[in-house]
Amino acid sequence: MQTKLSLTIDDANAMMAASLDAARIVGRTVSIAIVDDAGGLLAFQRMDGARAHTIDLAQRKARASALVGVATALIEASNRERPPQAPDMAVGAGAIGVSGGRAEEGETIARAGLGAIATT
Repeated sequence: MQTKLSLTIDDANAMMAASLDAARIVGRTVSIAIVDDAGGLLAFQRMDGARAHTIDLAQRKARASALVGVATALIEASNRERPPQAPDMAVGAGAIGVSGGRAEEGETIARAGLGAIATT
């Protein structure tokens, strides 16, 4: 028998809180999407001032990362025809998508979110 990891709503809320804190620290207004391993949306926040297009981008990034199982930075590296965008981070149970900042800022924000559940 195999055990499948999955994010709970408490996990998603903890990840979101940590991601929002990190976004404030780096000084970016972003949209953050957290999805389960199948790409289903668990949590979403668009910070005040984040541009409208970041809504869709954050969700797309999170879904792509969850379904492929890697950060979008790696997906982008395999397809250089598209311009790089802020990455999202994948964990076996789901992923975080961040849109609205530079790539390294998105990575910092997503890593902070993953750090909220790394010890659980």
